[in-house]
Amino acid sequence: MPFFLSPATGVRSATLLAAVLLLAACAPMAQRATLDREPSIRVCVADRISTLTVTIDSGAVLQSSGQRFSLDGHRELQCALNAAGDIAISMDGKPARVVSGAFRCFYPKGTGSFRTETRSYSDTMLIASDGEHLYLINILPLERYLEQVVPSEIGKNRTREELEAVKAQAVIARSYALGKIRQPSLRLFDVYADTRDQVFGDRSAADVVVNEALRATRGVVLAIDGRTVEAFFHSTCGGRTEAVENVWKGSQPRPWLRGGADVHAEQEACRISPSFRWTEEYTREQMETLLRTWLPSADEALAAADIPDQQWFLLDINVLRRSASGRVTTVQIVMGNRLQQRSYYVHHDAIRRALRRSDGAVLRSTLFDVDLERDASKWLTRIVLRGGGSGHGVGMCQWGAIARARHGERMEEILDVYFPECGLVSMY
Repeated sequence: MPFFLSPATGVRSATLLAAVLLLAACAPMAQRATLDREPSIRVCVADRISTLTVTIDSGAVLQSSGQRFSLDGHRELQCALNAAGDIAISMDGKPARVVSGAFRCFYPKGTGSFRTETRSYSDTMLIASDGEHLYLINILPLERYLEQVVPSEIGKNRTREELEAVKAQAVIARSYALGKIRQPSLRLFDVYADTRDQVFGDRSAADVVVNEALRATRGVVLAIDGRTVEAFFHSTCGGRTEAVENVWKGSQPRPWLRGGADVHAEQEACRISPSFRWTEEYTREQMETLLRTWLPSADEALAAADIPDQQWFLLDINVLRRSASGRVTTVQIVMGNRLQQRSYYVHHDAIRRALRRSDGAVLRSTLFDVDLERDASKWLTRIVLRGGGSGHGVGMCQWGAIARARHGERMEEILDVYFPECGLVSMY
């Protein structure tokens, strides 16, 4: 969830809030069905850091508290938190000024880029402090943001026969982003640049199919009664999408996110996906290591000390409950020894964070069966997970959409499968 201002930060919160509201050129929190113009979006590209170095081009301007300073003649801007929690700014290694709260850099003539160690950004960069950490936020028009999101999510260099799936992805990504922009504005940013929201990829060579999809759908979102709806997507559903309330804790049922069979031409639409079916195998020792590392992060009530690392073994893994789609919604993990044992219960999508793959990556999906092998003394020796799909299963199955596009389905038909009861509305 994007960083919210906390009362605990006291006076610094007020300072930061004033700076952000002044400097962040974001869209209004509109309640209207449509917008007057394309909004901007604030993308958090680095968070909770202590130092930051940005390379700039000629013509850059720094703005803070209503004042502007030309950065011409400088090539590198360094930021660090001082003891008071303010931002100490150096230019080309020489101390320049101290800013409380936030400041932004931009190019008045609209040309130029900002570069960190690994990425290049356009438009406006907002550097903000919460008194303890720095945040780097890229502010840019929504459609330009989508140019870097859509190919990162559905894949680059899609063919023309897959254009309708790319158009569907563009509509979903726009709907998701617009929903974030319209949330209460007392935040530093709207979305993260990674899978916590949508992957905001590198600026690279133009993707012809993506750009055509964005032009064809400019401003178009999924809506019910003229209001933008929450829209989600995932890689591979494995044959059936999932209801949102079965995935994320606290989620309420949504009529357009209720899940269902994803069948096309009398077979699962996403059968073409490399993750349609998969197998993960572990020794007992491998699974114990993974559980000790990751189980506490999947259950907020657990601490690392709750899983002893001496004489405490994996005894059993039981699937206790499944949803209508066949996905596991509750799993019991039993650890201990012959004298004592403890059961750990993990629910919904957190199961993917607890069980993991053998390389430590999250489990591809919760659509799986468990096979356990034991020795003559009944100790576990081998665990095999046989599953299907990749991702949480809510909303559009990307590989299913690609298969449907290859078979001639239009964007509207694809979206109607994955988001029943929704229509399309042009917001700007």
